[in-house]
Amino acid sequence: MKKTLFTIITVVGMLLAMPANTMAANSAVELIDLDVQDITLTYGNGVMHITGANNQVVTIYNLAGIAVKSFRVDGVDKRISLPLPDGVYIIKVGPSFTRKITVRR
Repeated sequence: MKKTLFTIITVVGMLLAMPANTMAANSAVELIDLDVQDITLTYGNGVMHITGANNQVVTIYNLAGIAVKSFRVDGVDKRISLPLPDGVYIIKVGPSFTRKITVRR
């Protein structure tokens, strides 16, 4: 009887705790997405197009973690000629926007 009661209490406790953890995780993701919602970044034919990143620093890293290029965006809509060798790069714009791009010719 004690084992059955303990099992029921444990299962109920786990069920009650699970939605709270899930809701907290979803809220944190939504807040992060709201911070970077207005920045867009595309790369094609050696040109990087960035919108919504006025006065932000852009840093481009290769997969080894070495900064390949760094510059400040002046203006809301910016196109930068940036011929990169084939490979995978991590682009960081400001403190919270990060994207991965693959360059193939």
